[in-house]
Amino acid sequence: MTIKTPFKQDADFHHLLRVIRRETAEGPVPIIEMMADGSIMGEVTGLPHSIDAMMELLDLSRPNPGGEGEALMKGLKFLEMNVAFSKMVGYDTAWTTFSPPIPRPYNQHSDLEGESQARPWQNEHQGTIPDRESLEKSEWGTVDQIDLATLEYTASLLPPNMKSHVTYMGIFEDLRSLMGFEQMAIKSKEDPELLGEILEKLTVLGEAAIERAAAHPATGVIFYAEDMGFNTSTMMSPAFFREWVIPRQKRLADACHKHGKPFILHSCGFVDTLMEDFIEVIGIDGFHSFQDTIIPVETVYRKYGDRIAILGGVDVDLLARGSQEEVRTRCRQILDICGTGGGFALGSGNSVTNYCIIENYYAMIDEARLWNQERGYL
Repeated sequence: MTIKTPFKQDADFHHLLRVIRRETAEGPVPIIEMMADGSIMGEVTGLPHSIDAMMELLDLSRPNPGGEGEALMKGLKFLEMNVAFSKMVGYDTAWTTFSPPIPRPYNQHSDLEGESQARPWQNEHQGTIPDRESLEKSEWGTVDQIDLATLEYTASLLPPNMKSHVTYMGIFEDLRSLMGFEQMAIKSKEDPELLGEILEKLTVLGEAAIERAAAHPATGVIFYAEDMGFNTSTMMSPAFFREWVIPRQKRLADACHKHGKPFILHSCGFVDTLMEDFIEVIGIDGFHSFQDTIIPVETVYRKYGDRIAILGGVDVDLLARGSQEEVRTRCRQILDICGTGGGFALGSGNSVTNYCIIENYYAMIDEARLWNQERGYL
C-alpha cells in the first residue's frame, strides 16, 4: 500500500533547521523521523528491498562483509529506497549512516518466520571485548579508514532543498556492544579504567567521523543514537555517565558544532536525571525518543522546550497496536500542546519499525498534515 497523500510535496530543510534551532514558531510544524525499517519504506514506495534495518546496513558497510558485490548492491538499493521514501512522504531530510572502523560484533537475527518479526539483536552476556586481554588483541582501524561512501551516495540522490540526517551510533552503545552489558557492568566496578580505554578509542574515531560527516555540504543534522536508559532509570548510574561518558559525548557534539550543524541526541529510556548534563555540558540542540509509559513528549516539551528542540513523540507501541482513530487523537493531543510554541517536529517516538501498522503510520502523517492545513500552514 503506497502512500496516497504526502505531508507536503517539496522539502524545505531551511524551515526545519529554523525549527530545530528554535528560531521560529511559524508553521508548518514539520514531520521528522530518525529512521524507518526497509519493509515500511517498501510499502510506502512500492519498491523492493533486501535489507530491513540500520544495523544491517552498518554490517554491510563494514570491511569484508562477505559477498562484497552483492552486499554493495543491497546497500545502494536501500539508500535509494530511503531517499525515495523521504520524497514521497514529505520529509525535509533523508536518513543515512556509516560504520567507522570499530571491531563491532555482527548483529544477530531472529529465526522467527515472517519478516515483520525479524529484528537484529545483540548478545548482552558476552561481547567481543569482555576483558583487557581481548582489548589488547582486538583490531581497530584508524581515522584514515573512515569511509563516508554511504553519505556521498545519499547526497547524490537528494532533491532540491533536502538534506541528509546522519545517524551515528553512540560510544556507550558501542561499549555495550563490544563488551556485552553484563561484562560492562562487572568491569565498571572491577576495572573501570578498561571501560575508559575503550570509550576513548571510540571517542577518537567518533570525533573524526562526526566532524567529517558534519563538514559535508549535504549533511543537515547529526542524529547521535545513544540509548542510556531503562523504563525506570539510566542503565548505569548517573555518576558513571558523568565521569566516563558525558565529557566524551561533549567532544563529539563539539565536532559537529564546529561545522554549524545541529547535534540531536536520541536516547531511549528514562534519562531525565541526565537531561541538564545533556543540555548544559554536551550542548545538545534537540532531544529525540519518547515513550508514553516513561515520560510523554508533552511533559518533556513543557520542561525543556524553551532550551532545546523536541522531536518525535508518537509512541511506537501505539503505532504497532493501536487503531487509526487512537493514533489521530494522540497526534492532535501532542500537536495542540507542542506544535504552537516552535521548536517541535512530529514523528514516531523512536522509529518506524517493521512491526508498526502501515495504516497507523499513514494516520500519523495525515493528521499532522490536516492539523497544519487547518491553521493555514500548508
